[in-house]
Amino acid sequence: ASPRRAHFDLPRTTTLMMMLATTAHARPAAHRAVLAPAARQKGALRGTIAMRAPRCAVGSFAPLGDGRRRAGAVERVRGTSGRGDVRVAASSSSSGDDVVVIPGDYRIGGVLIGVAVLTGPLLHLWTQFLIHGVLGGFLAFQASRVRFRFTRTDLEVVFIEPGADDSAALNVGVDSSGDNKLQGGGENRWAYDSITNWEFWWPGFPCLVYFKETQTKSDGQPHFFPIIMDGKKLYEVMLERMPESVNAKPSPSEWSLDLALEQTSIGRQIKENLNDEQLKQVKDMTGFPGLDK
Repeated sequence: ASPRRAHFDLPRTTTLMMMLATTAHARPAAHRAVLAPAARQKGALRGTIAMRAPRCAVGSFAPLGDGRRRAGAVERVRGTSGRGDVRVAASSSSSGDDVVVIPGDYRIGGVLIGVAVLTGPLLHLWTQFLIHGVLGGFLAFQASRVRFRFTRTDLEVVFIEPGADDSAALNVGVDSSGDNKLQGGGENRWAYDSITNWEFWWPGFPCLVYFKETQTKSDGQPHFFPIIMDGKKLYEVMLERMPESVNAKPSPSEWSLDLALEQTSIGRQIKENLNDEQLKQVKDMTGFPGLDK
């Protein structure tokens, strides 16, 4: 049999890089979600003084008497606004009147910039270099300022100053993100009870989030957002606070590279070419080496 010819498939390689880079499990401490109780007044969230609470157990707010810490424990740190304490959750969101801010994430933008470097200076494919570079730079910039904020009743999109701490998103109104002219108009605040469906593409390597609501238009207005924030934290909070999706969603604990590859035909083809040992490694990989802990 003649040896196989080496073949470089750029779209497949790009897709695989994005799948690997966006497969997430638990984010590092620097990218934790910020939570704080807040009162809404005339469409703006104000007052970020948090109620002091006893030390808390993981996944709940029961006192933890033996001093042990487990994944998902809630810590209390001094807020940058100087208005009191801000709660920071390691891997689980709070409930009740608490506000959850999803921190930005630069993976998709960074991967696209990396592909631009590969296709331009190394492969001299300058058209692809320009497309990937511009898109990657734009998404990286948006990741530095766009924040999803979940209140007790609404999903809100707000803007902060690029590079500012995530807690800054607690002190700005939805008017900071302007009028959503590209997706139906109106302010970027949607009540949970107006959302009729939501989807997440894809659990395991989040790239795009979608939801449809009847607040903007009675017959339903769809919204699409690239995952330029902590994808797994966003998924967990949407499961907790938003209405049930039309399609069943896997538990965040099931996220792995194997689940990511199963979401697309390219991923399934990749799995078909792996041996048993490689398939086991794929199933065991629940985070991106060097980024996830």
